[in-house]
Amino acid sequence: MQIDVLGRFVVRFDPDSPPIPLPLAERSLLAMLATAGGRAVSADRLIDGLWGASLPADPVNALQVRVAKLRRALPGAVIHEPPGYRLADGVEVDLVAFERLLAARRFTEALALWRGDPFLEMIELDWARTESTRLLELHAHALEELLEQRLAAGGHQQVIGEARALLAAHPLRERLRGQLMLALHRSGRTAEALEIYQDGYRVLDEGFGLPPSAALRQLQGQILADDPALAPPAAAQATSGNIGAALHPLIGRQAELVQMREALAVHRVVTVTGPGGAGKTTVALALARELTSAHRDGCWLVRLAELDDGAAIPAAIARAIGLDVGPDADPSTHVRRWVHERRVLLLLDNCEHLIDACAHVVEDLLGAGDGVRVLATSREALGVHGEVQVPLPPLPPADGSRLFVARAHAVRPGLGISEDDPVVAQICERLDGMPLAIELAAARVGVLVPEKLLARLDDSFGVLTAGPRTAEARHQTLRAVIDWSYDLLSEEAKRLVRRLSVFAGGWTVEAAEDVCAERGVVVLDLLDRLVAQSMVTLTDDGRFGLLQTVRLYAAEQLRADPDDAERTGRRLADFFTRFAEDAEQGLRGPDQRRWLLLVGAEEANLRAALDWAEAHTEHEADLGLRLTASLGWYWYVGRQADGRGRLATMLAAAPPRPSEARARALQSLSLVLRPAGCIVHPHANAAAAARESRALLEDLGLEGPAAVSALLAAVEGVAAADPLPSVAEAAAARARLAAVGDAWGSALADFVEMELRMHAGDPDAAIGLGERAAAAFDRLGDAWGRSAVRLHLGMAMRLAGRTDEAERFLSEVVSVATECGLPNNLLRALVELGESALHRGDPVTAERKLSEAEQVAVQVPDATSEGLIALGRGTAARLRGDRPAAKARYLEAIAHLDAGGVEITAAAARVGLGAALLDDDAVDPGEVTAVLLAALDAGERHADVGVTAASCEQLARVAARDGEGVRCSAMLARASSLRRLHRLPAPAVQQRDVEECADCA
Repeated sequence: MQIDVLGRFVVRFDPDSPPIPLPLAERSLLAMLATAGGRAVSADRLIDGLWGASLPADPVNALQVRVAKLRRALPGAVIHEPPGYRLADGVEVDLVAFERLLAARRFTEALALWRGDPFLEMIELDWARTESTRLLELHAHALEELLEQRLAAGGHQQVIGEARALLAAHPLRERLRGQLMLALHRSGRTAEALEIYQDGYRVLDEGFGLPPSAALRQLQGQILADDPALAPPAAAQATSGNIGAALHPLIGRQAELVQMREALAVHRVVTVTGPGGAGKTTVALALARELTSAHRDGCWLVRLAELDDGAAIPAAIARAIGLDVGPDADPSTHVRRWVHERRVLLLLDNCEHLIDACAHVVEDLLGAGDGVRVLATSREALGVHGEVQVPLPPLPPADGSRLFVARAHAVRPGLGISEDDPVVAQICERLDGMPLAIELAAARVGVLVPEKLLARLDDSFGVLTAGPRTAEARHQTLRAVIDWSYDLLSEEAKRLVRRLSVFAGGWTVEAAEDVCAERGVVVLDLLDRLVAQSMVTLTDDGRFGLLQTVRLYAAEQLRADPDDAERTGRRLADFFTRFAEDAEQGLRGPDQRRWLLLVGAEEANLRAALDWAEAHTEHEADLGLRLTASLGWYWYVGRQADGRGRLATMLAAAPPRPSEARARALQSLSLVLRPAGCIVHPHANAAAAARESRALLEDLGLEGPAAVSALLAAVEGVAAADPLPSVAEAAAARARLAAVGDAWGSALADFVEMELRMHAGDPDAAIGLGERAAAAFDRLGDAWGRSAVRLHLGMAMRLAGRTDEAERFLSEVVSVATECGLPNNLLRALVELGESALHRGDPVTAERKLSEAEQVAVQVPDATSEGLIALGRGTAARLRGDRPAAKARYLEAIAHLDAGGVEITAAAARVGLGAALLDDDAVDPGEVTAVLLAALDAGERHADVGVTAASCEQLARVAARDGEGVRCSAMLARASSLRRLHRLPAPAVQQRDVEECADCA
């Protein structure tokens, strides 16, 4: 976790994640802990800091409540340690790093962490004002120390502008005034130095009636006397260079600066590589400014972008270092002679278009003198002996947002945006975190607010055209940046880049060879070259990619050749259809986890292939149906919402002629329509799709697939008053699957029959079938089957009151589903563990498990799952005695479950709502009765024993309230009979409700 206080207060789970929203009360508590340097802050000090004189009635309890809220928002971040609380180990705070860097006198790195005045949003608190004042003083002191270092290194000319700006902001800081006076005097601008002194005299005299300090008066006298003691130190006098002061502070790139600095300390050639607009020149200049004092004879910038002939490089170096080379002289000889006895850093900027010539010049210079070091910027490495590359990746999201906000505020100072603005984060993400593109976008806030700017980024080449007038032409528009790189490519490489634009989410070598290859061209060799030229990215897991801006550019180029665009799109769809068909088989068996990861990595490409197929259904219907059908199982285990829309669209768009592809697509539709990702959960539309699929497959003589569709149709018996006909269908399907040797299908048949037998009131047979199915899936190594069957065994055990056994099964499900990446099964297992805890009367454990389920639900949004979580939370609230929370949660559950079309589970939520209403003595019995009768009706229609019995128990409470003992006894007797017959003991909260009726029954 990362906490940043040096500027706007921001908390992130890691440096690359978006900010975590926290209320001001919790932010203030977290900020106090963040300033403690990892030490515990006493409860008394926290109470005093957070409330001051306005103490709550019970301060200790108020603090505990605030800590509990903070812990819920940031699990594991705060720990209790007498006499109070502290941040957990591993929580990073920028303030701690800032002070550590200051202590090490690494002022440049420390100041790079500073984003603005700290604690402004909580400045009314005494502790925040005190701490803010301390940090502002540290910041100002660090600025002065950095200026001192640069003055000592002979950088008097470079610091004048910066010192002037700082003095304007801090006119009373006399050390800063003296530093500016000294810099001006050393630069031959003595009259200006004395004017700065007189300005200071006036400020102090008019504001405070005080004279300048003795030190400042002494410096004035030395300047008037031209005291030799004020001359730069001898070493600094020899230092020279042409690296000017920075126009803006560097934002981010601290890790790369450290890497570059360490590399140059050991190696003589370091090349900063990266795509156009990555900020290579900016970072290299920042390092060169830092290293001025380490190179006695200067750091020299040599700009090569405007050269078009490698033979002109030595002359460009000579001009940069100030050598006067005659028209007939060889500049190479003069440059070699000049560097021979010198300690110098040469910054060769933009080498890529003259890469071979640059390599030869650098090797020549290195051989001319041991004191020469070269820092180069290029889109590819020079390829010289001893060279170290430092690649510049995209800016992390946090730094990208900081850069955008800083540049936007320079354009519109009053613009109301901050670094944690989600729109800003989306802009930076769309621009690949590329600094130049972010700066070009920020320049547009003069006419476009961020929301409108984001909406226009689909036309980024038309929008990002407002670079500084003083910038090189290739840095003034986004198109010019990419034009520069694209024009350096060979024709074969250009064609490959254009075709690679059809990949929406990166690619493997095999995919590129299949989709983009042409006769006589070795794709692997071209990819290798494109990576070296920073045109294509390569990740640690071996996947290639294009930055989004480059991909948009390449796609535009591909569209200019419609025939090639059509061919390449067709090859993409064909390749990923074959990939999906392989994946469908791999997702059922021991390679399931590997295939889940493989398909997950290709999701964006699969969407691109689906888009192409949907647009070509008139002539390529079977291709699209094959693709969607093959993805059905992947969608089912974790991406149901995606699958529902895609399958429905493709089935509707494709001509309705019978085919195996259509039958398989309908079977997949039956899977993805299942509520909460449960294959044995009934759903009318899912059953209809399964029946249509079965009919088509039987007509085609495909016995095994037809039997699977029959099983999916039989699941509807779980919601039927009489499930036995469906039991027979499942048994018949099992026999057909066994006949064709389908062990996986046979295990699925046992699983389906297990659920049907449980609903039919035969738990012993159901558990036996479940154990057989689990063993079969174990033998097959199928993680989904292993976890899904155990999930339902755990549910059966929980309903039977065997909570220890239930929790053993469910814990196995959590382990398997987590390891294999099966979010639906994981979510349901966590909900069931919560329900098991509720069955035992343990709301604390239940809430913890439901909170874990809620975190998983973010990955697989589903109305049924959200309803199940809310249902559990309602019961937990009842057990705690929190009537308002219970009522609110049950109403939330009903809304979700009704939306999901899960009538029987919604009925269970209505039973809970009725119970919560009855906990209030002032409730209207008629209102409660209506709710409970609706639940009872659903329970009876679906033959659901649990809902029916629970409805009767709550109706008994209503009767007891009305003093109707006979009706109360009848309801309790019916509930007790059902629970005894089906061996379904009442959960703890229901037992409590039944006991309430004891006197009336």
